[in-house]
Amino acid sequence: MELDQFTDILRARDKIMEARRKMGGEEVIYAGKSRKIIGLSCGRKNGNSEILLKEAAIGAEEFGIETEIIRAMELRVKPCNGCDACLAALSNGKIASCSVRDDDVEWILQKTVVEDCGLIVSFPVYYSRPNGYLISINERMHATMYKYLEVLDKKNRVGGIISVGGSGPARTPLSLILANMWVQHHHTVVDQFQVYFAGQSGAVLENKDTMARARELGRNVARAMIMPWEEVKFVGEETPMSCPVCHCNILQVPDDSTTVVCPSCWVHGKVVIENGKMRVKWDDWEATHSQWSLYGLYHHMNDLCQRRKAPSRAEENELKKLKKQYSAYGRIIRPDSRE
Repeated sequence: MELDQFTDILRARDKIMEARRKMGGEEVIYAGKSRKIIGLSCGRKNGNSEILLKEAAIGAEEFGIETEIIRAMELRVKPCNGCDACLAALSNGKIASCSVRDDDVEWILQKTVVEDCGLIVSFPVYYSRPNGYLISINERMHATMYKYLEVLDKKNRVGGIISVGGSGPARTPLSLILANMWVQHHHTVVDQFQVYFAGQSGAVLENKDTMARARELGRNVARAMIMPWEEVKFVGEETPMSCPVCHCNILQVPDDSTTVVCPSCWVHGKVVIENGKMRVKWDDWEATHSQWSLYGLYHHMNDLCQRRKAPSRAEENELKKLKKQYSAYGRIIRPDSRE
């Protein structure tokens, strides 16, 4: 894959690697031989999403795969505060660190993003998308990712996604596609499914088909871990409209009525009618150079590095004046008890 054009991010990458070596750190190498799966549970303790995650773990263990489960709700998870420190470090070729240090998210990301293991994430859907725990972990990933750019490389670690909630597609439209936006950075998704289920905690145990589907997902992730990499493929449910990268069918129409794009992977396609049914003819080049490929990620980060270049003295002075103006504006209110 041609990456030479991304001079800013490649220069930053090399400086970061050298800084890590000087500190005694080593390059993270994913040999594709791991026999462990980390399960990230973002729902309640022993709730429906955790039960399905455990069922998937049972399925994986049938293939001799070790499993460990992280309960995000039992840990301290804070959101990103938008300080931009991690991006500033990346742009200058320095080792990134998150400014939020009084919670457990860095540890979660070390286990799920950096460690040489398979990954299964399971979460509830409270309002159309993954719950806040997974969203917060996702948005805090940048410092870890910028520190260990190797996680973006070959993607020869595999993962699965379980989404639980809602009574039908209209209630969970963004669940799988947003989960993909986290997992696709560092793992290749081989299976995923959405459970349309809104019963009380633990009630999913009564649904034998759903339990069987969760166990099969665990088996599919385990199979992918032990088979030759060139044979690994997505084995979950798809439709004629599904994106070839994230395998979701949430589409945007950016230009006209026949062109669509996956808003997650940014792969374009043409809508065609065959035998009275719609399908999408996807762009093959974009499918292999999607936003989650090394090419796509380096393209994005190279652009970020360029945008971080220092402004001129006149521009900097003007920005300071504007910031001062907007800092002074507005009546900020709080609850009465905190005034």
